[in-house]
Amino acid sequence: MWTEAVDLHCHSHHSDGLWSPAEMAKRAYKNGVKVWSLTDHDTAAGWPEAQIAADEYGMKFIPGVEITCSVELPPEGKLLEERGLTNPTSWHVLAYFPNGHSDVFVDWLESLKDARLPRMIAMLDAMAGLGHNIDLKDIQKHAEGSLGRPHLARAMVEYGIVDNVQQAFDEWIGDAGPAYRSRPLPTVSHVIDMVHQHGGITSLAHSRYYCITDELLIQHLVKLGMDCIEAFHYSHPDSMRLRLMNLGLPVTVGGDSHGTEHRPSPGRMLAPLTHLHPCFHL
Repeated sequence: MWTEAVDLHCHSHHSDGLWSPAEMAKRAYKNGVKVWSLTDHDTAAGWPEAQIAADEYGMKFIPGVEITCSVELPPEGKLLEERGLTNPTSWHVLAYFPNGHSDVFVDWLESLKDARLPRMIAMLDAMAGLGHNIDLKDIQKHAEGSLGRPHLARAMVEYGIVDNVQQAFDEWIGDAGPAYRSRPLPTVSHVIDMVHQHGGITSLAHSRYYCITDELLIQHLVKLGMDCIEAFHYSHPDSMRLRLMNLGLPVTVGGDSHGTEHRPSPGRMLAPLTHLHPCFHL
């Protein structure tokens, strides 16, 4: 049995989405979603509002978060070329807490979020060295919680440095851009351990971007103790979705909506109930 009623990957203005958790919950509901998770980057700030909105619409809400980790395996050059991608600078682990979360885990997340500020200041210093002075406050006004590159990109549009957000990434702050700066990141293994210690389960987000063959990737994730893989992501072709679905790990499904024109709303992601982790069933 297949369903479009589950979406477990969604962002609000607490990280790099455009809208509030309540608005994203509303959009999910209008698309027929019945099991929904808000997974902002490195922050749980939107969970209370998301829970209230999901209760109002009769949806099952699962607190989630997308945690930025260090690169676990080197990408394969052939796959980078085939997919038209550059070397990844991070891997992303989705953490879910279907039975509730702990304050200790939320505090740990806050420590990850705090590391974003020094990185942003370093990027602003780089932009200044390239002839563009941007006030930190003009970036922070775009972020309700976790500060990231999309917020800088929006400020760059306002300053007239670029015409749109994509141009900011392509020419300035993308992974290979002159103003890109890295930040300390936890390992995938450490994140898995932290999530498990506090009663959660994990799934690797959008594996296409890491350019590892599916079979090798699954073998490695099993060794690490990963619970699931996000086989059904908007960026995955059908062939990849089906292959990942049949390699042994339970799957998760996510539209990765940020409220933008490209992916305005959660939902409308077809996935097999029989392969979803049991805690995400209707």
